[in-house]
Amino acid sequence: MQIDLHTHSIYSDGEKTPAELLELAYQKGLKYYAITDHDYIKGSKELVSLPHDNITLYSGVEMNTKVSKGQMHILGYNIDLDNQELNETLEELRLISHKNINTYLHILKDEFNITFTKEEIDDLFSAKGNIGRPELGKLLIKNNYVKTMDEAFDKYLNYVYECIRDTKKTLTKEEIIRLINNAGGIAVLAHPWSLKLTDEELYKEIAYLKSIGLKGIELIHSNNTDEQRSYYQTLAQEFALITTGGTDYHGPNVKPDIELGSGINNNVNIDENSITFTKYIKSRY
Repeated sequence: MQIDLHTHSIYSDGEKTPAELLELAYQKGLKYYAITDHDYIKGSKELVSLPHDNITLYSGVEMNTKVSKGQMHILGYNIDLDNQELNETLEELRLISHKNINTYLHILKDEFNITFTKEEIDDLFSAKGNIGRPELGKLLIKNNYVKTMDEAFDKYLNYVYECIRDTKKTLTKEEIIRLINNAGGIAVLAHPWSLKLTDEELYKEIAYLKSIGLKGIELIHSNNTDEQRSYYQTLAQEFALITTGGTDYHGPNVKPDIELGSGINNNVNIDENSITFTKYIKSRY
């Protein structure tokens, strides 16, 4: 009963359509699956509307918020995809993402003399969903500024993010958790390691997030270690949090080392005994 609850489609920074992802999920033998696009739910809407047998599909979204260091992403599962407030807020965030990309383009030009053609930029802004730094990474690779996505982030894209970190408009963690909860969903802290906190700092952060409505923690992820997973399990027990897991699959070019359902060199192997999410959902509904 294999599980992957953290993947991305073409509606954020992934490379495959929801239909292609569902087909791949079947090929990988998954029994529980979710698309969690960044600040966008059209991919999730398409997924759950597709004909499917012998696989349980969950609605999902991954939302980003601003923190003083590292990155905080909050996953929302089992959300009402027709919730008016959620849809209106995500549309606002999509427009903001376009403004951020414009800023990134100016920084690339002014700081590194990197430019793209008008056609490339027009194609960028005509994307079906949110656009972000991975889309710029693809253009950097296409125009031979870098060879890989990792190189794009290391040389340019992490820098442009830091340039606007303090001024970038986004929802607060309090707003995101409230929004997910109001849409009937389950708010889960994604890949806690990305916060770049010590164990003690993470403990305090989890305590606060729990107090404002956090329901779960992502226990298993392609990029966390066994030691980190053990500590996250301790936190889940301490704060009575649901545990989830997923590969963070994007596709063969954005994150070529991550395979759907199995992560990096099979370091993700999730079933119903690995996490509590699926059992919780069954008991809740």
